[in-house]
Amino acid sequence: MDQEIAEYFFAAAARTFDFLVKDYSFAPPELEVNNKIDFATVTFMGKNLAVECILDEREADITCKIARVIDGKKTTHYAVDENGVRVREGLFHLLERRGVRELLFTKTGDLELHDKITTTLSDFAQMLKEHGGDILADSPAALA
Repeated sequence: MDQEIAEYFFAAAARTFDFLVKDYSFAPPELEVNNKIDFATVTFMGKNLAVECILDEREADITCKIARVIDGKKTTHYAVDENGVRVREGLFHLLERRGVRELLFTKTGDLELHDKITTTLSDFAQMLKEHGGDILADSPAALA
């Protein structure tokens, strides 16, 4: 993964989601880079939930996922655990499953990656603020 892009993504996510730390008691962001698959993940940990901002450099895709925190650690499962319990879900899909049908994303088709990162992260932050009260409250029931 391009180090400059990973650092830019971390800085943009930290700035855009600073309300999680300032207003909702989530821990400051941590960056994890997986060079094998060119992913950068910026994680804000709560007691029950983690907010993950993920950059897939190869696909130029930015997403936000909500993951369960168990015993102080973010789940390692992709979507459901060994008991079939949902432990991680994309924020957009979680809101869609709850019936949110409004337009949530700004079109980014022609934007350069740096601009796409800031625009899409802002869209996800707005989704949390408008529709994610239980996530912001770090509720363990948010993924139900």
